[in-house]
Amino acid sequence: MNNGKVRKKDSARLVWDSKPRRAPNPKDIEFQTAEIVIPNPQYKDKLPLSFRDGLFGEKEIDKQRMNRLIWGDNLLAMQALLSQGYEGKINLIYIDPPFDSKADYSHKMVIEGNEFTKEPSIIERLAYKDTWAGGTDSYLDMLYPRLQLMKRLLADNGSIYVHLDWHVGHYMKLILDEVFGLENFRNEIIWKRKGGSANPQNRLGVVTDSIFWYSKTEKINFNQQYILESNEVKEYIEERFNNMDEKGRRFMKSPIVSPNPRANLIYEYKGYKPPKNGWSISREIMELWDKEGKLYFPPKEQGERIYRKIYLDEYIGQPIQNLWTDIFVINPVANERLNFDTQKPTALLERIIKASSNEGGIVADFFPGSGTTLSVAERLNRRWIGCELGKVGIQVTRARLVEQLAKPFLIENIGNYQREMIYLTGGRIWEMQQLILKLYGATPRDKLSGLGIRKAEDGIEELVYVGYPDRPVSAGKAEELALQAQKLDGMGYKRLIILGWDYEYNYHQALDARMKSVGAHGNAPKIEIISRDIPPDIYDYLKKAKTEEDIEALSDKVKFYERPYLKMNIPRVKDLKDGKVEIDLSIKRYVLMDIPISKSTKKGQEDYTALMKIAKDNFAVLIDYWAVDWDYDGFTFKSQWQAFRGNGKKAKTVTTEAKEVLEKKKRTIAVRVVDIFGNDAGAVMEIER
Repeated sequence: MNNGKVRKKDSARLVWDSKPRRAPNPKDIEFQTAEIVIPNPQYKDKLPLSFRDGLFGEKEIDKQRMNRLIWGDNLLAMQALLSQGYEGKINLIYIDPPFDSKADYSHKMVIEGNEFTKEPSIIERLAYKDTWAGGTDSYLDMLYPRLQLMKRLLADNGSIYVHLDWHVGHYMKLILDEVFGLENFRNEIIWKRKGGSANPQNRLGVVTDSIFWYSKTEKINFNQQYILESNEVKEYIEERFNNMDEKGRRFMKSPIVSPNPRANLIYEYKGYKPPKNGWSISREIMELWDKEGKLYFPPKEQGERIYRKIYLDEYIGQPIQNLWTDIFVINPVANERLNFDTQKPTALLERIIKASSNEGGIVADFFPGSGTTLSVAERLNRRWIGCELGKVGIQVTRARLVEQLAKPFLIENIGNYQREMIYLTGGRIWEMQQLILKLYGATPRDKLSGLGIRKAEDGIEELVYVGYPDRPVSAGKAEELALQAQKLDGMGYKRLIILGWDYEYNYHQALDARMKSVGAHGNAPKIEIISRDIPPDIYDYLKKAKTEEDIEALSDKVKFYERPYLKMNIPRVKDLKDGKVEIDLSIKRYVLMDIPISKSTKKGQEDYTALMKIAKDNFAVLIDYWAVDWDYDGFTFKSQWQAFRGNGKKAKTVTTEAKEVLEKKKRTIAVRVVDIFGNDAGAVMEIER
């Protein structure tokens, strides 16, 4: 008995203790352009530009018309995209979120025949740790608000494909029903990703993944895809095409009968009565097929109906169903293999992108990993947006797109990783900052500023700042601290030490530009700025630092290394004819103060020692990618020439020299170097002729 209340339909929901009570709201979050990558020189002068009213009236890239690779937390990135006019604009979203609490997010690389394992950065490690900190609950906490934002970003005729394995697929089906609506569930696609599995003793081997496909509304964009039959059934196919027309072409008769009654499809055509439920096509299409010779008319006295002719020489295969057994996982020697553990086959993404988007549409992947979705979308002439928290993923994706001569795209930063998800010691962020200050040998000034004072070995009193664990240190923050330092505590400070968990992509270059801009107005602070990295293993030290004695004992073990050092040779300029010059740039030196390879095991120690020795003899092995902006405007780095290490089997030591023939004029050249561990460094040079 329901006491007169009307029962709701499809009201089942998945409930867990920490489930968010409301959808996240967009915030005023700004993207910072780290780099405009122009892999193909033919696009150099064809960037989509718009004008803005700024201090210098400079041209600005029209981001709405460019492909975008975003480094940072995808929750904040999606909020920013919504505030920038992307609501209801994305045609297809594919995501392949992490499945497993025990997943290894380190990255293997081969250098001069030796395999090394790169540890994930602190921000990556914390993000993945927090994803599973509370078991399944915290994993659902991570995905639930993100799916809500994805729904808002989808176009009305858009689709989302969520790729999962057996760990959480059954939970996600209920959440997707709730967010997108059970009526918009299209299919659970079963992908057989490998042929066999070594069975454990007490269960069957798992050889499949699930891909849940939902649309935003019933107005779905769908392009049927087909699969050709295998060679084993070739004879069977020929048996089905057992009719011959007057020209000797083999064809198959296919019924055109509607499965459901449709009044507008019930009509007589050329004396042939309609089936009970009507034809499966309209009269207009019937007439068109008749005109094109695609209809088969049996003798009327046999009482048969009209059929469609499907010719063997035009046969494109059977429509794909929800069981995909024809796409295989990437094998260890495949050309497309990038040594990226979560890499998916290009054939898988090609099928999804072709099925649910059209040329010119926008495809997004908010967990792109090695960038397969973006690479395939580029090749299929779709626009794309990717957002990745791991720097290795950004590097692998960028190199992949550069290698395929992609159209120009942006690399952007999004800071402010959700601080409510970051609690290193189970306490508050300011407590963590104070602990790090003490481990560095500095005395905290107060509880909330993250600032401390330290007397250096040369006798200079240093102002020390500890960045937040939930965001990269930006050049803007460093400039703010430098201006603050010269007035602080009466006399000010002549040296500022910044201890950062991570730094924005073009940190040194952007800080240089900011300090020069401030100096142009006569306000340049006379202060030395030293930026150091908080070591990846700091979390282990923080857990042990319970007392002042603990901190004192640990302070000698914790090393805060300086940011990498880049030195360029003086550019060589050679005069040519017709007002041209050849400019020759080369890297003189790149020094990485420390290498983020865990030394907690014997293997790790051996790897560390081996790589340090290799790097000492040939610093180029440390460089993953470097690029040149031949006409740097002082604001936005435009990557017009690139050299990259490459991925997987194609990896090679990069060249350290760049040449280009350009117009003879005064110009500013900027260089950007990114090493194999995600650190970046930059240099700016003036050419007088």
